[in-house]
Amino acid sequence: MKKIAKEEWLEIVFYVFILTVWLAWAWIMPFNEGPDEYMRSRIVEYIVEYGKLPTGYQQEIMDYSWGFTYAFRPILPQILEAGFVRVGMLFTSDAFSLLFAGRLSSILCGLVFAGYVRTIAKKLFDRSGIQWLFTLLTVCLPQATFLFTYLNCDSMALMAAAMIVWYLLKGMDDSFSIPVCLKLAVSFSICILSYYNAYGFLITGALVFFGYYLEKNRQGGHCWKEFWAKGVLILGVVLLLSGWWFVRNYFLYDGDILGLKTQDEYAEKYAMDILKPSNRQTYQNQGHSMLYMLFRSDFVSSVVKSFIGVLGPLWYALRWWMYAGYGMIFGAGLIGLLAEAAVRLHSRKRRKECENGAAARLNYRRLFWHIGLIVAIVVPNVLNFWYSYATDYQPQGRYSMPMLIPFMYYITRGLYFLIRWIGERAGALARRILTVGTTLVCLWIAGCALFCVVKIMWPAYKDVEDKSVVKVYTMEELYGEDWEERLGQ
Repeated sequence: MKKIAKEEWLEIVFYVFILTVWLAWAWIMPFNEGPDEYMRSRIVEYIVEYGKLPTGYQQEIMDYSWGFTYAFRPILPQILEAGFVRVGMLFTSDAFSLLFAGRLSSILCGLVFAGYVRTIAKKLFDRSGIQWLFTLLTVCLPQATFLFTYLNCDSMALMAAAMIVWYLLKGMDDSFSIPVCLKLAVSFSICILSYYNAYGFLITGALVFFGYYLEKNRQGGHCWKEFWAKGVLILGVVLLLSGWWFVRNYFLYDGDILGLKTQDEYAEKYAMDILKPSNRQTYQNQGHSMLYMLFRSDFVSSVVKSFIGVLGPLWYALRWWMYAGYGMIFGAGLIGLLAEAAVRLHSRKRRKECENGAAARLNYRRLFWHIGLIVAIVVPNVLNFWYSYATDYQPQGRYSMPMLIPFMYYITRGLYFLIRWIGERAGALARRILTVGTTLVCLWIAGCALFCVVKIMWPAYKDVEDKSVVKVYTMEELYGEDWEERLGQ
């Protein structure tokens, strides 16, 4: 019988741990205590009841507070959730049990996400401790953990992002073989049909793919024919798997392939007066600049805080020490990243001098990899910022969550640089302390995820008698006694 290695045991413990956390969280949390879960669930219920996809016009799933439905947007996550509910119906008719069955789709996306992240970690980093640091930072971030426990689109988008990153890495290793190209196309298609804010990864994929062949061609590969052939293959499969949704939208919504314009028209017609798009006071229609909102509002602090974690219906903040801990981790990672960039720039300058001023050759493969990852970080944040500026002021970290993998990659890379830099200049004792410190940080991150379930979620919901009933919040509960004034500002 094959002996299980220490690293394999750690992986088993990790998957059991994170699955237990997600299952407990999903079971503890009542219906609609995750943002927009009620509106998403209406789509699931429609698919289960009628066996077909709803249109955005469907009155059965309309939310008359906001005046629209989420069926205008891609609903692949809800299709998967409906499948889980249908299976659940074979065993029970209990309302909350069926909701939990639907939530299992998000947990499944989380498990797939965690598996790809773990594989990516082993590819990007050569030390076991750093691999685990990246894995836990990415998978166990409280806000990410929350997203894998209720009905939403974010969980599938994160899964698709992890798949894209892995197949790009694998493609650069095997010259984008046909099987890898097909898997990359499937990953792109899942991304497209899950969440608009994750679309930056489509640009990332195109940039990395182009950069790889640009470098290969410079090295004498003469590979542009291969580039176009495989590029067309990927595009063709993506259009086949995901294009139907936009063709459907084109015919349903008079040419509005994204459905967003028609959604706004419905909101203007059916929403509560104060929530109609024309009545919402935004920084844009009040004449303020984007810089004004960036520096004079709480946008940045709110997004950063809720990226780390604000749970439930954006009510339950984490403990101060959790924000402080993650802040220190992020700060140290950014410092390390800047230090690494400075060292590399200095080394490049010295190399030029040694070569009598001859320009050092850029590696296009590496350059476009980093440009692609930066794009994946920038795009969801730009969309998040623009939505708050021009449409509806909602500074939420979950809108920036598609950047999770590239962001944590750079944070971990910066931390790794600091650890190596200190280790190279310190004695054996200091290196031992750094190893122990890395382990303690990993345990702290996992502990934060567990703490959220045991000490935040459970106390908040343990006395709820019927978790299948949607709690209806008044405007005063949601926005305070001065809600009319606040929404009108």
